[in-house]
Amino acid sequence: MKQLSYYIVILGLLAFGHVAKAQQNLTLFLMHDVPQANFVNPAVTYQCDWIVGVPALASLHSNYNNSAFTVNDALRYDAATDSSYVNFDKVVNQLDNTEIVASTVHYTPLYAGFWLKNNWITFSVTEKVTAFNTMPREAAELLWYGNTHFVGRKASLDGLRLSGYHYRDYALGIARKVSERLQLGMHARLLFGKGSMYTPQTLGGLTTNATNFNLLIDLDTRVHTSFPIEVELDDEGYVNNIDLQDDIDWQQYMMNAKNLGVGFDFGFIYELDERTTLSGSLLNLGVIGWKTDVNTFVSDGTFEFTGTDSSTDFNNGDYWQELGDSLRHQFLPVPDNNTFTTHLTPEMYLGATRTFTDHLNAGAVFYSRIYRNRIMPAFTLSANTYNYKRLNGSLSYTAINGDYMNIGAGLGLKLGVFHLHAVSDNLLGFLKLENQRNLNLRFGLSIVPRCDEPRNEAQKSKKGISALPCYQDPYTKGRRKRR
Repeated sequence: MKQLSYYIVILGLLAFGHVAKAQQNLTLFLMHDVPQANFVNPAVTYQCDWIVGVPALASLHSNYNNSAFTVNDALRYDAATDSSYVNFDKVVNQLDNTEIVASTVHYTPLYAGFWLKNNWITFSVTEKVTAFNTMPREAAELLWYGNTHFVGRKASLDGLRLSGYHYRDYALGIARKVSERLQLGMHARLLFGKGSMYTPQTLGGLTTNATNFNLLIDLDTRVHTSFPIEVELDDEGYVNNIDLQDDIDWQQYMMNAKNLGVGFDFGFIYELDERTTLSGSLLNLGVIGWKTDVNTFVSDGTFEFTGTDSSTDFNNGDYWQELGDSLRHQFLPVPDNNTFTTHLTPEMYLGATRTFTDHLNAGAVFYSRIYRNRIMPAFTLSANTYNYKRLNGSLSYTAINGDYMNIGAGLGLKLGVFHLHAVSDNLLGFLKLENQRNLNLRFGLSIVPRCDEPRNEAQKSKKGISALPCYQDPYTKGRRKRR
């Protein structure tokens, strides 16, 4: 257990979030009659006087992205032995130079929105847990094939990065119409970091000597952690063992307010003409400063690992334990008072809709997030209902991560004083999880009052655009009476 504790801590920091910073709500983005669309476009308002999320059930969002492979790509069934095995040959062959595996969970126990004069005000409290990791192809080849493919040359580890975060997000938003056609909104966010692991950059690799098959490893990397761990050093000051602290006070962990950060979101809705509406948002502009339980581990040297040959069994547990011990001893801790900063992952949405009837429009959304100088795009087409009192829906198609078979759906349902929302960009994917590179789901329950009837049918545009001075989003047609 002691020998594995280092890896358990590393994996734990990622796995506690199993789950971006990447929100990716492509179907939800154009569902402007659903108030939770304000999460991904701060300019979205609501036609009712106010809305309050049911405590502990206001909203839950989970997301998984894998740009490299599906579970079905990696696993195969052997009927002869009645067992499954990893088909890593197929996985490696379809890898690009650098692949990304990311997952997110956003849990919003508290949410509220209300009109204050001509301003739509929102407030939310959200727990956010994220893992975002990059894997270079040669690192994957080394993991599976061992050094056989790299005899006499270097297997590059450039770009290998592991990141995991947990933070609490307090967001205050405002949206309003600033002209006859333009509606703007923003969120100001106060962030409190709870735990993290962050690798800013990794350079180096592993070279196999063609004569004696010894491994020469040069590794230039830095690993920051903010988590209650204990670090044991050897006589030379290098890391000997890492383990969780005994008797961690998890209540203190959850209430920690010393890792402070700020963030901002911006959005717009613009009525180009009576039938065409443009919208967009820029999310997650911000940073978190980590100060508590901070440790920094640095490796900037080389070492040689002997005992390998052309027939080395890289699947041998003793071999990997010895190599892992050698790698661990290359990390030299920096004094604990070294703080560090992490940046949120910016996301951008650009959308357009065209109305066809008083209750139906079609739209397109371009989405991109920027992670460490790499742009990860997605594209969605959708058909959306609007201007119904109790039911709003959407059907969508999304291309993302080289996957072109994502059929999504969204639902906003008002039953009395309760409003239910449920949205997924890949709804059918839940029927065959093993074939998916992209999965997400958002759902929640809110309480809303009875909305006012349209104050004047004659003021409503036949194309679904509100007549001033009503203040609501352009997809609802004057249902709310000004007071």
